[in-house]
Amino acid sequence: MNFSKLALAVAEAFGLILGARTATVATAVNANIRRIEEVDIDTTTQGLGTVPTAAMPYITKVERGDPGGVTHQTVLTCTALPISMADDAGIAQYGGVKVYDFPTGLLMTLGAVVDGALTGYASLIDTFDGDVAIGTVTATTGATLVSTEADIMPSVALSQAVGEVANCDAVSVAAVLTESGARWLDGTATAKSAFLNFVVDDNAAHGAGTATFTGTITLTWINLGDK
Repeated sequence: MNFSKLALAVAEAFGLILGARTATVATAVNANIRRIEEVDIDTTTQGLGTVPTAAMPYITKVERGDPGGVTHQTVLTCTALPISMADDAGIAQYGGVKVYDFPTGLLMTLGAVVDGALTGYASLIDTFDGDVAIGTVTATTGATLVSTEADIMPSVALSQAVGEVANCDAVSVAAVLTESGARWLDGTATAKSAFLNFVVDDNAAHGAGTATFTGTITLTWINLGDK
């Protein structure tokens, strides 16, 4: 065997070809027998949440995680996802949309990443400013995204829009010395959901309308169990 073939064989053995990563797990068949199998640790089919029916035409979902279905990374790819924006005259324009329903259980969110763009509508100025957050409720009245409007990913400023399109690159950031990088969400009685929320700084020309978001939302989380 020449060196290149040997290198290929070693790479395949360690699951390095095409990004393949596997783990060997023992699955109980009955009280006396366990089945040994290889599973892909980059995808998981256990303990998953779902995309809400209303958002399905606009969102595709990929789930990654451990074979036991405890640790998850959910990647939501959004294409022209509608965001209904209300007008709180003289204060702000705000809106949100439910993008993911978690399974029941006590959840630990490890962080979130939003990478995309918010496209405005006719009654927003071309250079609007605003903020984005991910919370367990949709955005309500007010000029800020706070509390449960932003308990998965705190509010982060958008880049100022150009031609009514605002760059939307945001990550979770813990407040220095006041909170951990993880948050616990009690979904044991009622399962939690994730809402992509936006607020737009007020302008006399602004009104209500439907914005759209195109990009990805990445949620990394652990299900600590149910009761």
